[in-house]
Amino acid sequence: PPMSDRRRRIISSAFVKMDRNGNGKITIHDLKGVYNVKQHQKYMNGEWSEDRCLKEFLDSFGGNGDGVITKDEFLNYYSSVSASIDNDPYFDLMMRNAYKL
Repeated sequence: PPMSDRRRRIISSAFVKMDRNGNGKITIHDLKGVYNVKQHQKYMNGEWSEDRCLKEFLDSFGGNGDGVITKDEFLNYYSSVSASIDNDPYFDLMMRNAYKL
């Protein structure tokens, strides 16, 4: 679904924050130190390692399961999220809170 420029900018800001090395892809290495798994239930009970939690997080964006999220995959994921939120200011707030922007 089409998105406003405002929404595209905030999604791009979140992607840039997560893509720590600036190569246009988010990997487990990028997420370490940015995404905290300590409160994930399966991490807390010892079922999953930190890397497993991070891979599952990456896979939730609907990539091809390679543990890498491209900017296009990130935008496509948030395009679907965006479609269910009518209000630009609310979408902006949700993204800022989720990614501490």
